[in-house]
Formats: sequence, structure tokens, C-alpha cells
Amino acid sequence: MFQTIFIFGYGDYWEEAGGMSDPANTIVITAMGALTPVGATAEESCAAIAAGITRIEEHAYYECAPEDPEWDDTLPLYASDVPVIDPFVEGVERLLQLALPALTEVMGKAKLQRRDIENCGLMLALPQADTASSALNVPANFIPTLCKQTGLATFKLWKATQAGHTGVFLLLQSAMQKLQAGEVEVCIVGGVDSYLLEERLDVLDAAWRIRSERTVDGFIPGEAAVMLLLETAAHAQARGVPILAILGEVGEGTEVETIHSKKNSTGEGLARAIETVMPRTAAGVESVYCSLNGESYYGFEWGVVWTRLNESLQTMKTLVHPADCVGDVGAATGALLLACATSTFKKSKEKLRPVLLWTSGDSGHRMALTLQPVET
Repeated sequence: MFQTIFIFGYGDYWEEAGGMSDPANTIVITAMGALTPVGATAEESCAAIAAGITRIEEHAYYECAPEDPEWDDTLPLYASDVPVIDPFVEGVERLLQLALPALTEVMGKAKLQRRDIENCGLMLALPQADTASSALNVPANFIPTLCKQTGLATFKLWKATQAGHTGVFLLLQSAMQKLQAGEVEVCIVGGVDSYLLEERLDVLDAAWRIRSERTVDGFIPGEAAVMLLLETAAHAQARGVPILAILGEVGEGTEVETIHSKKNSTGEGLARAIETVMPRTAAGVESVYCSLNGESYYGFEWGVVWTRLNESLQTMKTLVHPADCVGDVGAATGALLLACATSTFKKSKEKLRPVLLWTSGDSGHRMALTLQPVET
């Protein structure tokens, strides 16, 4: 369980409600990198999403199955792809082309020296391991291959997960532990995913998951890579780099009625994840960033949870779901939510409250966390 820090000042000391916090155990975000359908950088992507800019177009070649394959014509697929990547690039190569620019950007923005890389970790959430992605066959050496393409031998430690939408939040827990224990000085945590792979689309379309003229209750396939640099507040101060946001506590839960079942979500897993972090956020939250993707199953779940936690969420004014702009980006979702929330902190000149972020995975795993702004 991680301590939640409420920051009231930033300078030589970090003050929290009820005492003095420890900068050595406060985990912060100091740099971001991204490649999404609406931006070639983290700044461009977050600004576009905040402005409601979308890039959802007819796919270059893929077509969805019609109601009656024997008699009806195929249907166009509407998707959100990254324009700088050839739509015909498939498999792991597509993931590498997504991840490389985001990783290069975060390393540049972080002002990391080669000696810093020797004490840096890299943790990535990759496409969920399920029937739809089995043909992708993501190799165990994906991260070493990515590192090689950046011109780096390796990071001090690396870790990958194929937990889907909740993968990034899971890795945050591991990264926070490594940083607080001093096993690494900085850690890059991110996600990379693409639904725009032909064999993956085939499985999802057959399962009536992809939105088309045949399937109204589906999601828009998207793709993205988003990376965040984490370090302790003390280390960031020593390096003289600005702190963009402060990570709070992480909560998780399990939903027994997954999207693959015939019943609606009970909301219990997501409610448990949110309840874990909300009592700690005494000031309440005005903004919530989430993984809603247009499927009614997840919309119903949020409705149940919102009703159940109405008292805790009564200060909420804004609900942000980037899938409206870039489609469902799978394993990159958690990192994209964090980047969008952090970007809002950077641009706002008003006094800000902490924000709540949550993700729901197809497997039934649910996760939530709070993110706090830095007040000067």
C-alpha cells in the first residue's frame, strides 16, 4: 500500500496534511512522450484530445463482415490510426514503430544522460494476451529489441505485461516500489498497443466488438504509444528538473461478470478500486479520466459505480474518455490518461484538485489511482 501525498507547497520542503512528507518516497512524473492518431508528441496529443479533435476515418483496406456474409456486401471499418505509420505494416513491427518515437521523446524531455540510463528501468504494457492477440505473438525480447533500436544496450531493469487496459497501472505499482527501494533512480513506464492488425480485427469483428453498420454497440479500434518518466521527488529536485504531477495511491478490484459473460457488470470491482483511493482524497475530485470506449457494457458499469459512490464523486464536474478522439488504444490507455491529466495540470493557472483515473479490462481486472498537481 502506498502513501498518498497531498501537496500544499513546493520548494525546499514538501508539506502534507497532518505532517511532513518524505521526498524520497514521493513518486512524481517529470517527462512524457507519445505517438497517437492526433499527435506526434505528448504535448500535441494531449492538446488535441483536450480540444476534442478526432481522427476517425475509414480504414485503408480492412472491411467488416456484413449481417449476412453470403448475400451482403462487406462493411467499411472506421478506425483511428497513426498517420505516419503505413497501414499495411503488421505485427510486432507496427508496435515497434509506435513505441520508438514515444520512447525517444520521453528520454529527450527527461534530459537523461547515458549514466542515467544505467540506473533507469523500463516497464511497458503490451497488447493483452487473449484470443484476439494470439496471432501477434509478442516476443519476450520486445523491450531489448526496442532498446537496440534506440541505440542503447539496455536499461538497468525492464519488465513487460500483457494485462491489457490495466497494464500501465499495474506497472506503476512495481515502478513505485523499485524507486522507493532505490533499485533504480528513474523509471520509464508506458504502454503500446494497436488494434489495427488484420488477424486481431478478424477475431474482434467476429465477436461483434468492433463498431460498424452491423455492430452499433462496439468500439472504434485505435493505436498509440505513451511513455512517462517517474522518479522520486528528491531525485527530481537533485537533477533540477520540473515536477509535472505527483502519483497517489493505486487501487484495484475484480469484476466477476466480465464483458464476455451474458450479464451486465455488477460494478463491484471498479467500485472497490475507486473506494481504495477516494477516501484518501479529502478535497474531492472535479475531473475523472477513464477508459470508457463506447461499448454499453462499460457505460452501464460506470453508471452503477457512479450511483453507488455518488457521495464520494459529488464534486465531479468533468468526465474525460480519450477513446472519443483516438479510439480504444488498449494497453496504452492508462499512460494516455495519465498524460492527459498531467497536461491539464501544466496548462491550468487555477487552483487544481487531485484527479481520479480508472481503467476497466476485458479480463475483469479494474484499477484506479489519484494524481495530484504541484502547486507553486
